[in-house]
Amino acid sequence: MTHRRSLLTFVVLTFLISWIAWGMLAILGTEPGINLGGVLWLLGGLGPPIAAVVLVQREDGPLLRELFARLLQWRVGWRWYAVALLFPGAVVSMTLFLDSQVRGLTTPIPDPEFVLVFIGLLIASSIIGGGLEEIGWRGFMLPRVQASFGALTASIVVGVIWMLWHAPLFVVPGAVQTDFPVLPFVMQGIALAVVFTWVYNSTRGSVLLVVVLHGAFNAWLSTVWLLREDMDPITIWVMAVLVCLVAIGVVVVYGTEHLSRMDRQVA
Repeated sequence: MTHRRSLLTFVVLTFLISWIAWGMLAILGTEPGINLGGVLWLLGGLGPPIAAVVLVQREDGPLLRELFARLLQWRVGWRWYAVALLFPGAVVSMTLFLDSQVRGLTTPIPDPEFVLVFIGLLIASSIIGGGLEEIGWRGFMLPRVQASFGALTASIVVGVIWMLWHAPLFVVPGAVQTDFPVLPFVMQGIALAVVFTWVYNSTRGSVLLVVVLHGAFNAWLSTVWLLREDMDPITIWVMAVLVCLVAIGVVVVYGTEHLSRMDRQVA
């Protein structure tokens, strides 16, 4: 199966799995929990990895072992774990700082015990809250797009499709996207796709690191929701702009071809 046909099949299968599950949630008006809504929510979020595993197994069985090996590829250097865990925290902290200094909008300071809550959020976000999507987006789709285009172009292509995939969540009860203005969400997502490619290529294709990065970003956002009980639209815009600035910085420093100091992009 050619890369182009493989990619098209992956996108179609991913959207079918996820949009059917989330569409049922929207029609039923059921919020996710320990119920049918929770099952549909989980199935929708696992659309990308399910599609990736099905197609890799169909294309070449041994490649499935390689995909899972990259999911367990943890020897990448401590600094990349720091990037994955602290980059989202830096963006969120700067956003909250600007909120307090420019807008006078304060955020409650959590108790020390909140660290345990954050760790729980990080684990949950990495497993069922978005992280495992990366088996599909960065583990399957990105290297195949990079085989034909530079890293920046590949990031934008994956980012646009990734954001389009989220579309049903803007009408699904209980989804955080229902509180997000669409434009900054899309801007932030495409910019994050650039950052994710940078981490992926710089760690020689570690899917594990982008899973951690995705989970950490969602965990930091969930922390703000818990502390504030909502998310102000201007705060969301500020955060999106900051992520865009980071992505631009990555492109300027590392170049558009590889988004990495490695000799070649991971394909």
